Amino acid sequence: MEGFGGWYADFWKLSTERQVGFGVGPIPQSAIDRHVAGWGYEDADTFEFCIRALDGAYLMKANGSDDDAPPVSPMEAFRGATSHRRKG
Repeated sequence: MEGFGGWYADFWKLSTERQVGFGVGPIPQSAIDRHVAGWGYEDADTFEFCIRALDGAYLMKANGSDDDAPPVSPMEAFRGATSHRRKG
């Protein structure tokens, strides 16, 4: 949308606030809150919505998520991550 090109640049600037470990984490809410401090509610809310949409797409790509992959339950993820510690 015209006039919102700066928000794309803001997304990359806010991306420097991410935690990186076993995977790339989301942009922290505190970083977004600092960025929109003093903005009107509607503008701040719209900005956050757009940044979260961009962030969701970025995280899927950065962390190798596959939309067609079946969901893994937390229990299955835990079992897979700790299977080497169980005997038998």
